Formats: sequence, structure tokens, C-alpha cells
Amino acid sequence: MPRIDEILSLVPKNGVLTIIQRDLEAGGDRYALLLLKKLLESGAQAILFLYEPFNVFLRNMENLGADVRNYLGKNLVVFDVFGSVHKIERKEKSIYTISGYVEDAIFVSKVKEWGKELANNWNIEYQKLWIMSYLTSGACKLFHNPLYTHKMVWFMKEELLKNKGVRGILTYSPLECPELEDVIYFASDVVIETKVIGGKKVGIISKGPLENTIFELFGE
Repeated sequence: MPRIDEILSLVPKNGVLTIIQRDLEAGGDRYALLLLKKLLESGAQAILFLYEPFNVFLRNMENLGADVRNYLGKNLVVFDVFGSVHKIERKEKSIYTISGYVEDAIFVSKVKEWGKELANNWNIEYQKLWIMSYLTSGACKLFHNPLYTHKMVWFMKEELLKNKGVRGILTYSPLECPELEDVIYFASDVVIETKVIGGKKVGIISKGPLENTIFELFGE
């Protein structure tokens, strides 16, 4: 079974790893959080775009033995997409939301402004930076045109961070947001599809180095 650090090492500079949850029961979202935990523990920097309630994310990380608040402001910044759309104010350090009207195009414009401001105020080490989009399929619940919004956010990433060596991780469920699958798969350098096979939770590397490798996600 490839170790977490081995999976992370598959992602090239400026590359993207996507975890596609073919079976929700396989725990692909949990595996993604294990990747994030490993990155934070190793001292990497992470910007997390969160498409689910922050408290749910917090509990899920705690279940993996990670206290998110130990990393906030140090090597973790959270952009709360869910909180922005639902007008949930955040007072915690390094958890950001957008205030006011948040329609698809306006959201992208405001995120771009926020990204520029963050780059000026956070001591970013680009070679150590990962951008993670957690439960990207939540975009279908939050935006009228999720395909447009997703494309624009990632185009913005390319514009602001082009050739700086920044890596990305996406988690995505095609069952919850099928319209994003083609563009996400095409833009990914490494794809791990998570399924339940023979009662075991497995990852199948369907794109990138180690293609066609099947491994147990949690060694259970």
C-alpha cells in the first residue's frame, strides 16, 4: 500500500491531485483529510477552500487526531466558501469569509481580491504551499453555475500562482455534482478513485504515476 507521503510525492510542481469518490462509503473524503494532516504535520503550508460547514470539518480532523486550531495562522489558512454563501461570520484567526452579496461572478472577483491580499500579508513559501478544495462537489449546492465558478476559481489560481510550484488537492463526488467531472479529471495530474471492492475501501490510481495501482485506503 502506498504511504501517504508517497501519494503526495506523485504530485508534480504546479500539479493537481484529485480524489474522486465513486462510492461515498469508501471514505475518499477522510483519505483527503489524512493527506492534509500529513502536510500540516510536515510543516507544509496549506490554503483550504471549504465547501462544507467548518464545524463538520473540525470534527472530522479531530477524529483523525489533528487539532486544526494548532495550525491556523501558522501554516493553515481556511477560506470558508460555505460560510460565505450562508452569511456565517467567522471570528477565528485565519478563517476567512466574504461578506455581502455572493453571486457566482461576484464570488470569483472577491476571492481574487482576497487572494492578492493574502499574498501580501501572509509569509507564503510557494514551494511548500498546497491549495486544497475540500468537498468541491458542494459547489453544486452553493452556486447557480458551479461549472463556471469552479473554472474561474482555478483560472484565478493559475493567474496568481503560475509557475510558483504550488500544488493542489481536490476532493470530488460525481454523484453529488456530475457536471464538474470532465473538467476536474482533465485538469488533474493524478487521479485516485475511491471505491468499495469486496468489502474493502480502496483507492484506484486512474491517472498519473502508478496508474492502475489499487491499494487499501486505510490499511484496515
